[in-house]
Amino acid sequence: MSRKIPIPVIAVVSDILATWYTHDRIDYFMRAAGVDCDAPAGNKVDKTREWLRHANANMPDALATLGNVILEFMEVNSSGYARHAVDLETAREKVRETLGEHGLAYLKGGNIVTIGSTGVSKKLQDIIEVHDLQGLQTEFDRIYENVESDPASAVTASCALLESLFKTYIEAEDLEMPAESSIKPLWKVVRKDLHLDPAIVPDDDLKAILSGLAAIVEGTGSLRTHRGSAHGRGRTVYKLKPRHARLAAHAAFTLASFVLEAWGERGT
Repeated sequence: MSRKIPIPVIAVVSDILATWYTHDRIDYFMRAAGVDCDAPAGNKVDKTREWLRHANANMPDALATLGNVILEFMEVNSSGYARHAVDLETAREKVRETLGEHGLAYLKGGNIVTIGSTGVSKKLQDIIEVHDLQGLQTEFDRIYENVESDPASAVTASCALLESLFKTYIEAEDLEMPAESSIKPLWKVVRKDLHLDPAIVPDDDLKAILSGLAAIVEGTGSLRTHRGSAHGRGRTVYKLKPRHARLAAHAAFTLASFVLEAWGERGT
């Protein structure tokens, strides 16, 4: 199955490479990545877009080609960048964000991987941005940065995302923070205040779903403790795979989105 470069990614990468490199350097990156065609005419932005469009149309794995094209930009800190270090990192982050919006991530070595994206994760990302929830944003980014390369760290970040949300809610609603600020005690406070305790819900179907939310908290916390990166491990270690990390992440996204929506509706 061929992997194409999303058009918005082409647009962002073209603008950024045109800002940082000369015509000759851009041509070098493309040819070194295996894009076999004559250098397109036009300014640097238009030229880069045409190179990448050609890769989409003719390369068996255009995303792999893109990874090779941007490897130096994403990883090499040459002396010529010294006075622009802040701008360089901002530009790199723009590339990462744009890839992430399309369910992709850049990994060291020029590898662009599919990390998976759902409507729930996109909605959660939108809510985080609208309300400037920096703690959640940090963990959201950490999940996607590690889900393929370090699933244990992605599981830890999934749990931390929920803990950050629960703490944010408790502080914002001026509730009493539990003595133990781990995921289960935090969830109990939030669940009670939002009336999400299955014991008080008369409808059996909703009761079952709300019980599932509690299971997400329990399972995510336990997986982080026993298999995540936050704690030492015993002699026997079950190796987490990316699919396990995605399961934990998507479960956390579902719960976080529901809590944020319930919180928002209560305030209207």
